[in-house]
Amino acid sequence: MAEHSRYHVSDEKAGINKSILKNKLGIKSKKKLDSAETLLLADTYAYFFELLKEDKVKFDLSLLFTIHKYFLEHLYDWAGKVRTVNISKDGMMFAPIKYVDQSLKTFAILIKKNLPSQINTKDEIAKKLAVIHNEFNIIHPFREGNGRTIRLFLDLIVVSIGYDPIDWCKTSTNAYIKACLQGASNKQLAMIKIIKRGLKKSK
Repeated sequence: MAEHSRYHVSDEKAGINKSILKNKLGIKSKKKLDSAETLLLADTYAYFFELLKEDKVKFDLSLLFTIHKYFLEHLYDWAGKVRTVNISKDGMMFAPIKYVDQSLKTFAILIKKNLPSQINTKDEIAKKLAVIHNEFNIIHPFREGNGRTIRLFLDLIVVSIGYDPIDWCKTSTNAYIKACLQGASNKQLAMIKIIKRGLKKSK
């Protein structure tokens, strides 16, 4: 599901026209834009899981930018680039743009420290992934598509260590949003539970 309609942008003219993000295809219908993003996301999943099979995926900060660019470059000029506007969502203000670059440098280190492996228990995996998810969410480096980008990133990680992609659908949208808000206050438990609930060993 496209999420742009739920964002509040500090500059009302920052690429939005009647709640629709300015896009390369000139789409002016939210329904059509949502559909386009859904199709692009499906293609992005297929592409990166194929790369994973070929052992061509490295789990670092650059992968998140590569995913985002591949996902949205056919729609938006800013795909794969750090946002240039301050944004908030569901009562949460994300990192001010003047702090995003430094926050990403710190986040790159956090990814390395929290990458799970096959020897980790499900509890340990869920905890590590929750930390990565929540820190990325606080930074929210992209103009749009942050949630979908980090969820694909985490799905790729768990598949690489012998699990199926995380079943995010086991959690309601409201519960997920609440977990994100708690994660912004360094309360990881709700997101840990969501990720653990969605984890299943591959057969």
